Amino acid sequence: MIDDDIAAQARAGFGSLLAYIDDLIEDHRAHPSDDLLSALIAAEEDGDQLSTDELRLNAVSLIVAGHETTTNLIGNGAYSLLCHPDQLAGWHADPSLTPSAVEELLRYDPMAQFINRVATHETEVGGHRFHPGDHVILAIGAANRDPERFPDPDRLDLGRNDGFHLTFAYGIHHCLGAALARLEGQVALGSLVRRFPQMQLVTTDVRYRDHLTMRGLTELRVAV
Repeated sequence: MIDDDIAAQARAGFGSLLAYIDDLIEDHRAHPSDDLLSALIAAEEDGDQLSTDELRLNAVSLIVAGHETTTNLIGNGAYSLLCHPDQLAGWHADPSLTPSAVEELLRYDPMAQFINRVATHETEVGGHRFHPGDHVILAIGAANRDPERFPDPDRLDLGRNDGFHLTFAYGIHHCLGAALARLEGQVALGSLVRRFPQMQLVTTDVRYRDHLTMRGLTELRVAV
């Protein structure tokens, strides 16, 4: 449960972030350059451009997602490897596993556990009927362990070579930074496996942050 003091700090911090982004938007409107924010400001479709609120939300999403999710991908992935030393040793012996290894780690312990969507038409899923405008919470972690989709879903298998998980969502909602996150995961985790194949957990008392949607460790103590 978040107390009032922490909530007030969060609101103040978010307000400071928005003020910073507003200054950036104003500066990039006056002095456009070859960067993503300038491209978003200039983007147009049939005369329609992003409003200031839409620019702010996109910028916040890019800043927060680009930090929070990648941090948790590396932490969760390293912890999964340390809990499965056979898989760690297999990756070290065969570096060509890197792409499939990161995909499997993304599936096995995703850094985002829930996403919300709004139904656009009448539909029924699992005996539950949803109407247009209904808000729906989707459990990514459960979908990635669906036995009808993944054989033996609770087993970590870096050679699974099946990247069709929902960690980065799907369709028009597919994560904008998915390609970068994959690359960061491959570089960071691949470097750990290559340089420290004998790494071990210092303690099994591993704790997760108190967060509803994001799954990430408070810390990960490793002996190399």
